[in-house]
Amino acid sequence: MYTHILIPTDGSELAERGVAHGMALAKSLGAIVSVIFVVEPFSEVSSRFLEAVVAYVEFRKQQATSVLDRVANEAKTAGISCQTIQVESGQPHQAIIAAAADKGCDLIVMSSHGRSGVSALLIGSVTSKVLTHAKIPVLVCP
Repeated sequence: MYTHILIPTDGSELAERGVAHGMALAKSLGAIVSVIFVVEPFSEVSSRFLEAVVAYVEFRKQQATSVLDRVANEAKTAGISCQTIQVESGQPHQAIIAAAADKGCDLIVMSSHGRSGVSALLIGSVTSKVLTHAKIPVLVCP
């Protein structure tokens, strides 16, 4: 049914559940996976905070590399063919959708964000935008 699954992650605990689900699905289907980590830059910053912002973006890039390397190793151990993608974009949903198209993915598996109380009725903004604009099926994991 599905042959190439895109799995977005930001390294958070909740995103890791989406990664685990996507990997398990890929294993059961014999599909390959592409895992994407989108680093969001700050668009407008006071010069007073520029150094801190640059340091933060560099930290996120290092974190992305670490997360993607770990996921690729887990996939290899499980016998799943895995590609990793690291992108810097102010519009994560667009980067995710573009990566799915570029890689020829036929399914996106992603998690929602953490939630409690009234906000439990809402879905994460990136997930919501991917659901709205994607041209392929999107599986959202709680």
